[in-house]
Amino acid sequence: MRTNEERILAMHQRAGEIGREVRAKKARVYGSVSLAAGLMAAVLIAVMVPDMVQSISTEQVSNAMMASIFTSSTALGYIVVAVLAFLLGAAVTIFCFHLRKWKNEDPEDRS
Repeated sequence: MRTNEERILAMHQRAGEIGREVRAKKARVYGSVSLAAGLMAAVLIAVMVPDMVQSISTEQVSNAMMASIFTSSTALGYIVVAVLAFLLGAAVTIFCFHLRKWKNEDPEDRS
């Protein structure tokens, strides 16, 4: 039979295990949702860009106007492109970090 100290220790260990399981489950859900949101944003932008390009006149466009498909201002267009590129890079980096962390976990912890 266990002593009170052993019961309390076992209870704290089980509470810690449950807490880790809950945190891992939340992390998986957040990672999945963020990955889905990033992919949806990329697909949406990929679908919208041809329509934007088509609406631009067929005249010769100078290199300074290439980012103007997002806005009429050249500088603002480059800012939008830079922000989108940064967000995509950050999303891929976070995904790779979580993928590496998931691969380093013990197989017994994943079940």
